[in-house]
Amino acid sequence: MAKDIIADEYVTGSDVVEKIERIGSLATLGNWAKEMERSGHKFQHDGRGRRIYSEEDMEVLAKMNELLGDRHTLKQAVQATLGMNDGNSSEDGEEVEDATGSENAPAVIDESMKRFIASQSKDMADLKELLTKVLEQNQSYHEENVKLEQKIDELAEKNQKILDQPKQGWWKRHFG
Repeated sequence: MAKDIIADEYVTGSDVVEKIERIGSLATLGNWAKEMERSGHKFQHDGRGRRIYSEEDMEVLAKMNELLGDRHTLKQAVQATLGMNDGNSSEDGEEVEDATGSENAPAVIDESMKRFIASQSKDMADLKELLTKVLEQNQSYHEENVKLEQKIDELAEKNQKILDQPKQGWWKRHFG
């Protein structure tokens, strides 16, 4: 894969740090790139396994830089920019304004809230299922407990009957 890469088309992390103001260090760039990869973005790598950045990657990072300046979180900025690149571009290559403008913040929040609510709903369904299993198990334990209590009561009655019998001497018990 690294053999097919044309060096003029890609820049190194150091070049990216110099060109984009908020990044400031390779560690910050690495954090941004990891968050982008979590959201499905793929980077090219050089022969040593280091990320190299295409012009498209630079555009995404520049847009993230703008969104972070508008008080978006890193995750929101990644979602907004990668969502924008997944089909919100016009045919001539220009970005669609409502996908990148200030109106996008509620959409990012809405989308992340939808995912959060969906995950919470799934968790609640899982908890409900687990609670149902626990209740069934508790019911079976209760039924076993009732049976054991009945056996204990029967044994106690037998013991009481034995204790209530008049005491007989040894001679009478054995010889009648």
